[in-house]
Amino acid sequence: MQILDKSACKAVLLTAVLLVTGYGEGFESPTRVPAAMSEKMLMSPLTAVTSAGARTIAVGQRGHIAVSEDGGRSWRQAMVPVSNDLVAVSFADGKNGWAVGHGGVVLHSRDGGDSWELQLDGQQTSQLVLDYYADPQRGGAVENAQLFIDRENNLLSYGGTQALMAVHFLDASNGFVVGLFNRILRTSDGGKTWEPWEHRIENPDELHFYSMSADSQALYITGEQGMVWRMGKGEQHFAAIPTGYTGTLFGSVSNGRVLVAFGMRGSVFRSIDAGAHWQQAQSGTSAGITSGMFLQGDELLLGSLSGEMVLSTDGGASFDGVNLKRTMPLFGLLARPDGQLTLVGAAGVRHEELSGIAQQTVGKSAALNVAAERISALQGVNDGRDR
Repeated sequence: MQILDKSACKAVLLTAVLLVTGYGEGFESPTRVPAAMSEKMLMSPLTAVTSAGARTIAVGQRGHIAVSEDGGRSWRQAMVPVSNDLVAVSFADGKNGWAVGHGGVVLHSRDGGDSWELQLDGQQTSQLVLDYYADPQRGGAVENAQLFIDRENNLLSYGGTQALMAVHFLDASNGFVVGLFNRILRTSDGGKTWEPWEHRIENPDELHFYSMSADSQALYITGEQGMVWRMGKGEQHFAAIPTGYTGTLFGSVSNGRVLVAFGMRGSVFRSIDAGAHWQQAQSGTSAGITSGMFLQGDELLLGSLSGEMVLSTDGGASFDGVNLKRTMPLFGLLARPDGQLTLVGAAGVRHEELSGIAQQTVGKSAALNVAAERISALQGVNDGRDR
């Protein structure tokens, strides 16, 4: 079992002590306490941002979920039944979305993010895993079923409720959630029921999973020790495609031609053959890279924990720095069809214009101006939904 990397999450392990110590006297589980309404929500840490049709949705600390109808110019707080820190969010369409985070919570919205319901928590997941691998008609029939039972019992002895770190839905029915210690679950009914997939991923060392992404041909998971996992279209198993890096990877993005993985100490790795071979690129920053997004073609933006943002116009082979009006440690980014760039991080939410960034960026102005013009063609494309 792997030891948690102290730099491995975007401020998402803040409640680890509570998860380990359990429910002492006077402590009320955040899974049972609704998120408090807060006027300071937009100045508090927000960890992920995505689009839901024309809306922008951001999630963060203490169960905060913010909804914008105007590209991030104004926000309102959603009603959320938990106060756990939330880490990732994914919308399959303009109505159906899921958010995950600490306590192993899975939240579902049916109304474009206005309200949310709890579908699953960490304690329920542990019991689900134990029951699944003990049932000879289901997971009990797979090789090493007892190993998965023993591992789950071991996690329970440390307090259970392992954090979920990423979520990705292919449509309103089919999706995945992943997290710490090889946690991976799949649903085919919109989250009403979940199936453990620990036996369907090549991860014998129980490395942590930190993100999910997709292109038209495959799903990708990134995690510890420079690992990326790939499941091709029509397959039922995630294969390991290691980058050769030994540090933690926080995320990956693909435009269908180039797969780019990024993580600690400014590390960037790119592959033009779906992960069969990797090349390291120089990002120009030494800070952990936490978020990324292809804009159009090979134009790629990456954001870091130092608040730096870098731009590539050649699919991640090379990068130049981007000057931002205001900065903060960045956890997520989303380019909107109207040319607005929404950034979330340690100080809440920030906004930039792609055209404005282009004017400030030496040597890349023409390319990013083209990206700003082309981004209007991305209506309905949700590249940021797997943060």
